[in-house]
Amino acid sequence: MRHTRFKQIATFILAVGFFAPSSGLFTSGQVFAQQTPPAGQKVIKEPAEYNAYIAALNTQDPAQRAAAMEAFLSQYPASVVKTDALEQAMAAYQQTGNVAKLTSTANRLLELDPGNVRALAIVTYLNRSLASQGDAKAIAEVRADSEKGLKALSAWQKPEGTSDADFEKMRKQMAVIFHGAAGFAALQAKDYPAARDLYMQSIEIDPNNLQDVYQLAVAELEMKPLDPNGFWYVAKAFQLAQGNAAGQKSIADYGKAKYRRYHGGEDGWDQLVATAGTQAVWPADFSIKPALTPR
Repeated sequence: MRHTRFKQIATFILAVGFFAPSSGLFTSGQVFAQQTPPAGQKVIKEPAEYNAYIAALNTQDPAQRAAAMEAFLSQYPASVVKTDALEQAMAAYQQTGNVAKLTSTANRLLELDPGNVRALAIVTYLNRSLASQGDAKAIAEVRADSEKGLKALSAWQKPEGTSDADFEKMRKQMAVIFHGAAGFAALQAKDYPAARDLYMQSIEIDPNNLQDVYQLAVAELEMKPLDPNGFWYVAKAFQLAQGNAAGQKSIADYGKAKYRRYHGGEDGWDQLVATAGTQAVWPADFSIKPALTPR
């Protein structure tokens, strides 16, 4: 389950190409012919190094491309395109579903480029998954990773050769990862107001993100006093969990228990759940009548 969800997330992070020959890679001979390269474009001084990188880049099979990029990095460890080669290897490992190699490559990339937003998105997602299983170290790392990711994302420039539409799509997808992970870290620290605000930023982009919708509900329903909007989000989470009977039961058990304490009974619960299934976000006039003395 974890492996499948990770591949789904990583797929959209790495969907757009990283670096292609058409994006302005120069050999020293080409630079001499043009006097100076355009600003921001990289120059590989040796033709053999250039040819090795281009050959690896143009390898179609992802497993073979990853191996070719690793061989390139081994042969040219100080290459001007070392970061690009690591990004290409990271993308190739994602395509093959090699989570272990993807993780290690993302961490190698962050050692070289601590603000690499794609690598930060990968490790943030992975650490959140580990933290969800009770890994205390991963919980601390999720907070740090998500903060770094949000900072890096705010300064991220559109990669050359990427369309405006693809760039915006990638920004939004990574914003969901970083805001959701930051919300999770706040939830673990029982900072429920901060968690609510961060989850809201995530689901504003992706209102059908079950994990964040449910955890937003928890943040709101654990506040003191609780935020009644959490009842709508827990009902929405129940609807989003369709096809997962165990998940729906767990969500319903939690939501109903909170609802009974606040409202004084279960009347109106089924209607709430049905309504949440037809709307993407809670209506402005949403309200739950509290009991005379909420328990």
